[in-house]
Amino acid sequence: MMLRRWFSQMGFGPRAAKAIVAMNAAVLLSLVPDLGQAVDSGKLVEKNGEYVFVESMDPATRLLLERSYEKGIITQEERDKAIKESESRAYLMQPSFKLWYDRGFNFSMNDNAFLLKIRGRLQMRETTRWRNDAWRNPGDAKNYPELLGVFGDYRANRSDDFYTQFNIRRARLLFLGHLINPDFKYFVQLGFETAENAQTPGAANLLDFYFLSTHFSLFNVQAGQYKVFFNRSQINNTASMQFAERSLVQDAFTASGLNRRDVGITIMNDDEVYPVNYYLGVYNGAGPLFNRYGTYDSEEATVGCPGGQTGGNPFPSPAGCPTNSRNLNANFRNEMDKLMYAGRLQWNIMGRPGYGEGDLAYSEKPQMAVGGGLAYNPGINTSTDNAFVGIDLANLNFRRQLATFGNGRQLGWGVVNYLTHAFDGVFKYRGFSLQGEYYFKNVERTFKGAPCLQTAGSGGPCTAQAPGLLGNSTGFYVQSGYYLIPRKVEVAARYSYWDPDTNASGDLIKQLDASINWFPFGTYDYQVMLTYTNLAMGTGGYAIGRSSPLPSTGGSQSTVPCPATFPSGCVPLDARGGTLIENAIRLQFQIFF
Repeated sequence: MMLRRWFSQMGFGPRAAKAIVAMNAAVLLSLVPDLGQAVDSGKLVEKNGEYVFVESMDPATRLLLERSYEKGIITQEERDKAIKESESRAYLMQPSFKLWYDRGFNFSMNDNAFLLKIRGRLQMRETTRWRNDAWRNPGDAKNYPELLGVFGDYRANRSDDFYTQFNIRRARLLFLGHLINPDFKYFVQLGFETAENAQTPGAANLLDFYFLSTHFSLFNVQAGQYKVFFNRSQINNTASMQFAERSLVQDAFTASGLNRRDVGITIMNDDEVYPVNYYLGVYNGAGPLFNRYGTYDSEEATVGCPGGQTGGNPFPSPAGCPTNSRNLNANFRNEMDKLMYAGRLQWNIMGRPGYGEGDLAYSEKPQMAVGGGLAYNPGINTSTDNAFVGIDLANLNFRRQLATFGNGRQLGWGVVNYLTHAFDGVFKYRGFSLQGEYYFKNVERTFKGAPCLQTAGSGGPCTAQAPGLLGNSTGFYVQSGYYLIPRKVEVAARYSYWDPDTNASGDLIKQLDASINWFPFGTYDYQVMLTYTNLAMGTGGYAIGRSSPLPSTGGSQSTVPCPATFPSGCVPLDARGGTLIENAIRLQFQIFF
């Protein structure tokens, strides 16, 4: 009792006290000649909170040896030799690897030169939403247009006013660990999910595959395909969000303007060691599993002459250019010398709040950080040099990514350069969390004039131009949450604001989200989330190259009559209607094992 009280006064818990007693007993036993041999041939093993001494040799065999030695049947030398050979055999016969489960299936070599952890994650969701009549007429063809056919013909995103469906929103398989030594890490993530508005069934996709060297804490190196280290909401994993989905503005302001993932290399310091963290990276700037050599313009076989879907040039052609012939179109690859550059700087003012949303850890001390990112992605070809987006033969990968992430208004403006800024901050303390980000994207067009919408006939002259020029893009969000029951039940709210074209009016996008989240085991691995969303999307402004059948509303937004001599048909201005309103409820269950 006195010994137990002394350990308690010294600050040692029951487990630590038992370990100290066991270790001291082992030391004392080793000092006794007759018993030292037993200590040398065993080890202390922790089992269910208790430290137990386990002999290396089978106890029955050990007993027979000891009895034979005591009766003089064998000598001490023979006994020691038998014990040594038995232990050597046991060591050689033991498996050279370990296999266990701990938040994933783990496989490791005994020398720790290799580790593989396999994990799986499923997000099953039921979505019910109500939309107003504006979604039926005119719908949205500016921010999230639907791209159809090999020529990328645009259609408006229209729908009925009521929707209810089940969806496997995310299904992931992860492989992670290290090679050679723990400082050379790898990470592979496969995705099998389908987005709510996907037009085709989901398929297996390689989301992430990279290697990370942590040999030097000041200069960690990561290479492969992964999320660009740019802003907080994109770095954060979807397993640790406070809402069922990122807000629209968060998806729109990625580093590349196309996708949150890219192929490249990043140098950074260890964010667990230094209070100020930096990230400097160079990437293709073309999105996941893609490089710029795969992009091309549609061009005639005659160098410098634009191509198109059908005969006739939609723009006045340079001197000496023939009338377009579809079977003569050539794929001209350019802008292949361009790369994307991105950087991020973060200061952990208090503690280390990390990138996960909410304060699930119920921080006993305040956690606070501020950061900012800058990304430059030049040479993004949003259309070919004929500028008639829906009728050219250019590669569609860039356009599909722009439309998927809500940057559809930037389509059709030729080659553009993106310079994107992001500033963010986060605070967490005792279940309360607050974070927000501000974005600004400068869209620089290499072709400065207003695009031609219509010509009098094959080869021109131009009879109608775009009514205005594309502007920049800006937006922000702020969100907060609090755990009503620490580590179990959280409520959260978020407000987002997005101006997709600063030169246009009536095009603002505003979003309000509220969520209640239940974590039955106090971790993100198992959670039930109920999120309500109210979305208001303006249909004002202008977006080039939107195809029929979109209604004409007259006035400044009406389409210019199409002359019969124009061989490719007219590409009218998009219709302008009322604000698109959506109310949605998403019930989501996540299991991460």
